[in-house]
Amino acid sequence: MYTLLIADDEQLERDAIDLLVTKSSLALHTIKVRNGREAVEIVQSTKVDIALLDIRMPGLSGIEAARRIAEIAPDCRVVFLTAWNTFDFAQEAIRLGAKDYLVKPASASEVVSLLTRLVSEIGKAAENTATRGVEDIRKILKQFNRSFFASLKYGMVPAEAMHAYFALEGIHEEQGLALIFDGIDDLELLPLLERCVQSTQFKACYFPSVDRISVLLFSSKAEVLSAKFNPEEILVSCPLCHIGIGRPFDSLEDIPRALRQASQAYFLAIRNNKVLVGFDGLESQRFFASESEIEQNERELVEAVMDTRLPDARRLAHRIQDMLAFTCGEDRQLALDRTYEMVLVVTRTIRGKISHFSHEPVYKGSLMELERYFMDFLDTACTVVGMDRKDKYVRLFKEVDDYMNAQYAQPISLEHMAEFANLSPSYFSKLFRDYIGSSFTDHLTEIRMRVAKQMIRTGMKIQEVSALTGFSDYSYFSRVFRNTVGLSPREFQQEHKIPT
Repeated sequence: MYTLLIADDEQLERDAIDLLVTKSSLALHTIKVRNGREAVEIVQSTKVDIALLDIRMPGLSGIEAARRIAEIAPDCRVVFLTAWNTFDFAQEAIRLGAKDYLVKPASASEVVSLLTRLVSEIGKAAENTATRGVEDIRKILKQFNRSFFASLKYGMVPAEAMHAYFALEGIHEEQGLALIFDGIDDLELLPLLERCVQSTQFKACYFPSVDRISVLLFSSKAEVLSAKFNPEEILVSCPLCHIGIGRPFDSLEDIPRALRQASQAYFLAIRNNKVLVGFDGLESQRFFASESEIEQNERELVEAVMDTRLPDARRLAHRIQDMLAFTCGEDRQLALDRTYEMVLVVTRTIRGKISHFSHEPVYKGSLMELERYFMDFLDTACTVVGMDRKDKYVRLFKEVDDYMNAQYAQPISLEHMAEFANLSPSYFSKLFRDYIGSSFTDHLTEIRMRVAKQMIRTGMKIQEVSALTGFSDYSYFSRVFRNTVGLSPREFQQEHKIPT
């Protein structure tokens, strides 16, 4: 049994995570505290394996609490709970050795999945704790920016958070333009943007993704920006790109509307093979996508995934979303219903084409959550297809290994796992040794004995350990333990001076 510390000044957040852990089969005991100071006090007196720390807590912040916890208990795995991203936070989180982060509001599956992985890691060999480099900072920062932009686009970022985020970028203006580009790399776009605005007082902030780049240009007066900003230099340098421009926004709270319009204009630029389309005038040209056109794009999306063409898959996904947005107009509930139906159909089709592909089920929450789920699904599916092309058994036996590490307390047999893998027992046994490095029985025993030693070290009764590691016969457990460890469970307990 491991200890999970939950530190959050909001009681509902603490109780929600506690309830998820209770309902799950995770071997976790939870301790709930209200702030960073209480979290540090608990770690000083109790062995804590995982600490979930809210970034913003009164008194001692999550960052400061993590710093002190790292000094007291360097093996404690820290996870940050955050509502949005800053570069300073990403750097500090990595420096402190944070294992991961959860962006509020996190779904139940995200929380359970993360905790399951951490519990599995704790049970495995000690991790390499060498300092991670600049690329890790960039990777985590990119994930944060992606989450922040998704929240920004759907109007889910509080005004205070928006002001703080853009202030970190040196942006204090609140008016500007939203643009969306494709056909150009962000490393090429940045110097072009700089040259476009160098003679003005405009400032730019951009969010690159696999298939498009979203740009926000800021000015103290949006109408001046509209008149002076000239994308001709970009078009000359990148004649094959497409650009969609929304109507100017006159406040930070108006950015979601501007981005939505830029996305729709960008969609029509591609559809009509135009380089530049502004949103002005589009409302009088109300566009309706036919069902056959949407279905054709869905088929092309599935083909792109099966060919591992991730940029094309994402581009098609965004195109379908824009089609639905145009068709549904301002009816947000209809847009949610149609988008959910589309995601359900496409993900179900892709799952049917990839063997042993497990992914959390789609949840009909909000348009933002659906888009984030869909893009993550496409990323994962393309990765999985690519892995299977190189060696279709690598992923299968990783999944088998993960299952054994998670379900060691259950009656697991070679025949059962061979059936799961859709292989004959004899061929499964041969492949298992090739990919895992030991026999099925030896590997399962190694997992169970590793967990058993950890449980005994926590002071758990040996008979309880026997039952919790998949042994119905205590005497048989003792024999296997002695043969594997070289000591009986009782001798192991005494050698480590564990009170009974």
